[in-house]
Amino acid sequence: MKNLIMILLVVLSVSCNGQDNNMKDTPIVTVIKLQSSEALLNFDEAKKYIDVEKVFGENPESKKSPQEEWKEMVTFFYNLGDNKKFTNQFKYFNYNITETIDVSNAKVKFAAINQDSHIKEIIYSLDKIKDRWKVTNIQYVN
Repeated sequence: MKNLIMILLVVLSVSCNGQDNNMKDTPIVTVIKLQSSEALLNFDEAKKYIDVEKVFGENPESKKSPQEEWKEMVTFFYNLGDNKKFTNQFKYFNYNITETIDVSNAKVKFAAINQDSHIKEIIYSLDKIKDRWKVTNIQYVN
């Protein structure tokens, strides 16, 4: 009996050590990292978490590139943080947050707790690209 338990422990130990120990970011972690890097105007870091072409490339009226649109919007919100009435920090405590994952795509939804809020929901759609999650669409629901 001791030998059987010993063999079982060895097999269990070897199988656990053989697994990939790299923690992959979940969709919610990807969204938080995107928001954080944008709030710091760290565009190089933010590009790891967003497909700028998909999110900002659908505006046919714009004369600017998707990259320019994105940087202009992020910089605008950053500059709002200089005003005492606004902040560029995302207040997660004001939202109910849900994450839905389906094999290669996911949604992260921030639903406002206060229903009188101007923006009722923010929905991030993500796709798995090269084994990493990337934001491919952002929808604001009034």
